[in-house]
Amino acid sequence: MSLSGAQVIAKALKQQGVSVVFGIVGIPVVDVAEAIQAEGIKFISFRNEQSCSYAASAWGFLTGQPGVCLVVSGPGVVHALAGVVNSQVNLWPLVLIGGSCETTLEGAGAFQECQQVEMCRPYTKFSARPQRIELIPTVLQSATRHAALGRPGAAYIDLPADFIQGSVDTSVVPSIGPLRPVFAQADPAAIREAAMLLANARSPLIIVGKGAAYARAETAVRALVEKYQAPFLPTPMGKGVVPDSHKRNASSARSSALRTADVVLLLGARVNWILHFGKRFNPQAKIIQVDVHAEEMGTNVTIDVALQGHLPLVVEQLTAAI
Repeated sequence: MSLSGAQVIAKALKQQGVSVVFGIVGIPVVDVAEAIQAEGIKFISFRNEQSCSYAASAWGFLTGQPGVCLVVSGPGVVHALAGVVNSQVNLWPLVLIGGSCETTLEGAGAFQECQQVEMCRPYTKFSARPQRIELIPTVLQSATRHAALGRPGAAYIDLPADFIQGSVDTSVVPSIGPLRPVFAQADPAAIREAAMLLANARSPLIIVGKGAAYARAETAVRALVEKYQAPFLPTPMGKGVVPDSHKRNASSARSSALRTADVVLLLGARVNWILHFGKRFNPQAKIIQVDVHAEEMGTNVTIDVALQGHLPLVVEQLTAAI
């Protein structure tokens, strides 16, 4: 028994747990869209690749699962780069799947021929083309893992027309399982150090960032605020993790809170322009940073305690320790 390349793609998406694909059909991805729907995956059609990729990007942020966007070759991929860059910068999981010309016609001036893998690479965590039809599931699995795990971002998969329209025996097509995130706690010694700083603080401040919202850490963060009774400051994308109506919300005294805090606890908040690059922090403040991405620790400010791990788990550790 054989499968078309389009069917291999659709079945791999289904095995990864994808339930919705956003896209625009055309040469050479029409067959892919039809195969996706035949697998029971909902296909939401757009008229512009930019809005399509933004929608998939937003889906990724809201669900925590990679948003999948299917577009045609050449200008389709070019226009979809808006959502790709948006996902990469905002740390939202997105997988862009782009059709491309036949491998046998590369360099011959094929229809909408474009160096798409190379074009997407600077703006993604992963950008690749399968070397054979039967390797499509493996490459898709790598793309979704790169997009969703660790620090989320964008990934790109290039699908040549002859791969989509070709066929392969089912016996050589690997079966892949659903995406399974791995969550880690922070170092217990670092937790104890952070808890000591918080216990001795006279004017602590909790800053709730976008990472807390993405990680669905509202229960853990609210429990910390209630137990510790410290003021908190949400960033724009961190709003709602703890209700704005909470009595400990310091948003109305934002500048004063940043200036007077002697211990600042950063929960999934990057110290970028939103937090004035840390320049409005109390220069003597001790900084505790919680983030899933080690390279983010200490950006623009000196960190006293770094807590790397899945934010809800780390916050639960802190709450238990204080």
